[in-house]
Amino acid sequence: MRLAGKVAVVTGAAHGIGRATALLFAAEGAHVMAGDIDQAAGQALAAAGASGRIAFRACDVTDEAEMAALVAAAEQAFGRLDTIFNNAGIEQPSTPSAEVTEALFDRVLAVNLKGTFFGCRHAIPALLRAGGGTIVNNASVSSFVSVAGNIAYAASKGAVMSLTRVLAVEYAARRIRVNAIAPGPVDTGMNRRNQARAADPEAWIAASLAPIPLGRMASAEEIAQAVLYLASNESSFVTGTALVIDGGRMAT
Repeated sequence: MRLAGKVAVVTGAAHGIGRATALLFAAEGAHVMAGDIDQAAGQALAAAGASGRIAFRACDVTDEAEMAALVAAAEQAFGRLDTIFNNAGIEQPSTPSAEVTEALFDRVLAVNLKGTFFGCRHAIPALLRAGGGTIVNNASVSSFVSVAGNIAYAASKGAVMSLTRVLAVEYAARRIRVNAIAPGPVDTGMNRRNQARAADPEAWIAASLAPIPLGRMASAEEIAQAVLYLASNESSFVTGTALVIDGGRMAT
């Protein structure tokens, strides 16, 4: 019960890494306020949570008022906030960089970067009221390595990493630790959609796995374990960094 008595907010909680993390947090003793735009899947998540420990609230992270309301709902329902996992994100369909439209670029940054900023902005006052806590942001191995055709996504995740470092330094003295995860390919809906868009889906998956020494994608549950570590007291001397979970991609 590594999060016994803790209260967490998880965004993008209805699917993939967010869902696996919300369920793991609840199993480890936390009360979780889960946010997502998919209301049906969010309600199903709340029903699946351990001992009724997951509450769901519809939330579009690109809407600052909705993000503020999600954090407020956690405090109102459970009395405090100890950690937030800013997980909500979208992919960029593989597109030559010179062909990326302003609308696509803006949409990817709005969800991946602005949504993370809004989560941090509204969680920090709540964490300070609780005497400190943890923030975990979902960056990506794309923060550190280049993937062709991925300019908007890579830019958004690189910026998430910079945001993470700034906040870690700024709030360390006030007992808030801020870290990021940097996953490689994960077997979630995001990667399945990218594979389905490819002209040759089998070739796409082979190319995606070629740079990964472990030769496979991660599961969402494997990534959730890393989030748990950064959210818990087990990482008490860790701040301002990224936990890379990429099957060896960055070692090649």
